[in-house]
Amino acid sequence: MNMTEGLLLYLIKKFNGERSLSGLLHMLNGKKTSQTLSDGHLFNISSFFGILPGLRRNEAEHMAAELLKRGWVCLENDRYTITDKGAQVTEDFFNLHPYLFMFDGMRYKQAEQPFYQLLTLYIQSLSHAIRQDFSFLPVSQDPAVLHSVKVWFPKGEDRQKEADQLYREMLALLSEWADLDAENFVLRLSRHNRTGLTNKQVAQILQIPEVEAQLRFRSMLHFLLKRAKEAHEEYKVLNKLMAGLDLDKPLTLSAQKTWNLLNEGKSMEQIINIRGMKKSTIEDHLVEIAIHYDRFSIDHYVSLEEQQRILNAYTVLQTKKLKVIKDRLEDISYFKIRLVLGKAGDILGTSNPVI
Repeated sequence: MNMTEGLLLYLIKKFNGERSLSGLLHMLNGKKTSQTLSDGHLFNISSFFGILPGLRRNEAEHMAAELLKRGWVCLENDRYTITDKGAQVTEDFFNLHPYLFMFDGMRYKQAEQPFYQLLTLYIQSLSHAIRQDFSFLPVSQDPAVLHSVKVWFPKGEDRQKEADQLYREMLALLSEWADLDAENFVLRLSRHNRTGLTNKQVAQILQIPEVEAQLRFRSMLHFLLKRAKEAHEEYKVLNKLMAGLDLDKPLTLSAQKTWNLLNEGKSMEQIINIRGMKKSTIEDHLVEIAIHYDRFSIDHYVSLEEQQRILNAYTVLQTKKLKVIKDRLEDISYFKIRLVLGKAGDILGTSNPVI
């Protein structure tokens, strides 16, 4: 089983027939819509958001058909579910590729490449500067990246201290990974008298598939971002490079604008008028906000009694299909159901009963 098949099989297992193949594809591709963001939270798979950004519909359909032939999934009413055999294969797959659980697409997908460009240019620049060689070709030509590195770059004798500190930080983090993963990362870095290798070249040297090499690399980037952010004082150079990255804005751009207005004290009705949008669109934004911000209370939109009824219905029905829950709670709107399930998504993603 290849990497793409393994990830598709895992999402089929997590969705458990409650979303179509399109829903799975949007999650793997990282399509940032209110529905995909909600599903990521509701099914506890936000970390896999955007893990396969280039996967096309016809490729996904072909792979799903192959999984069906092998008896790893079943198909009913255009929805795939995993078989016992498929569940065992999925477990075996992740035992071979545990680094995939370091991936955190919902939080770091947008930041991974800007962060890497900053890191690799900073390393290249320090490596040349401490040797008084300034004739190198920068590995990144992005104006924003070049400007940031220029602003942060240390002066004179501080350059060696900075290089030593960054070396200690990278050594500490890379040492937590297998040698294969550390080499997969380091081979891409450029330094004095050495140009970093491409993903294809690294994959050939390590004798692993290109997709696997890329996913190991991206998982490492997410790990670096997460660990450095958690231990700010230990990883001062990495945190300096992370300073300008959007690590704490998981919302779609439109939902972020609604969140800003909510923080200004605007009501839902006022926001609808200010933004000139449909009520359903603003409702989508509120669901997004409820998912990502713990301090956002939904009590103003859903009474405590209604929240309890919705959670009770989920506990009895054991489904995240909105229509099934709505049929049981005829007097409660889809918006309220989505809001409550979104707010409780992490809890609902476990096998334990909600109530």
